[in-house]
Amino acid sequence: MNWWCSSSARNWTWTPRPYLGAWAILLGVLALAAWWHWRGRHQEPELDAREAAALEAGSGAYPGSGASRALSFAFGIIGLWACLDWPLASLGAGYLATAQMMRQVLMVFAVAPLLLYACPAGLAVRVVGWGRRLTVLRWSARPLIAIPVAAVTLLAVNAPAILDPLVSTPYGAFAMDLAWVVAGFILWMPVQCPHPGVHRLTGAVALAYLIVQSVVPLLPGFFMTWADNAIYSTYDLAPRVFAGFDAVVDQQTAAAILQVGGMVFLWVQISFRFLHWGYQELEKDRAPRKPITETRATTS
Repeated sequence: MNWWCSSSARNWTWTPRPYLGAWAILLGVLALAAWWHWRGRHQEPELDAREAAALEAGSGAYPGSGASRALSFAFGIIGLWACLDWPLASLGAGYLATAQMMRQVLMVFAVAPLLLYACPAGLAVRVVGWGRRLTVLRWSARPLIAIPVAAVTLLAVNAPAILDPLVSTPYGAFAMDLAWVVAGFILWMPVQCPHPGVHRLTGAVALAYLIVQSVVPLLPGFFMTWADNAIYSTYDLAPRVFAGFDAVVDQQTAAAILQVGGMVFLWVQISFRFLHWGYQELEKDRAPRKPITETRATTS
């Protein structure tokens, strides 16, 4: 059992090979969630008042129900396991560019927003606090920083000059995976940051940000789509997993998954947020208003 995935010259087999590093991360996240549920959230009740004050000041956060957060956490953990462990991680590290793109799309556009939504505000406060780390978090949650950082990172980790040497060792593959995982969380910080001290984008501004986000998956997939030959030596020289599925077809399929898959996940989010925003606006219009005569009588 290896600690992390990397490329290999061996023929592909469907024999399970879990990775210690992936399971350590999963168990760490589960342990943190269990600690918060059973102990952490009861130790500092004064945090609630500060969170409420931040929300009232206009942080843009909305709490959500406990059931929806639990469901989001469950799907997020399952997606995180799928991204980091066998078989998708093994295939992506040394056999199929398609599997690598599936990992990135799943993590960046599904798992990251699910886990951010599932994270309680109190836990975010406990981890980040209200000092210098919050300042860094606020900067990372600015759209003018989040989009370029995420786009440049995704372009870099999908560049052949970077991907090929990194996936040859577990340490390099871990560094590359960590880069695009962090980029995924940064990409969603402006609209999904769980810390109540960070102002979230809401309404039409959030929708505009998500639409601009849809450009990000187009950038790495552009040079993969139009290349006549295989641009990754790792996948070009790897033993074939499926007969007839050569490196060029694999590369073009990977580009389609990155571009189309990323767009689908984003537009699901856009549709949900648009409906949520529209429902909020309808509720505001339906709210009872005091008659003008009554208001004047009271002031006089």
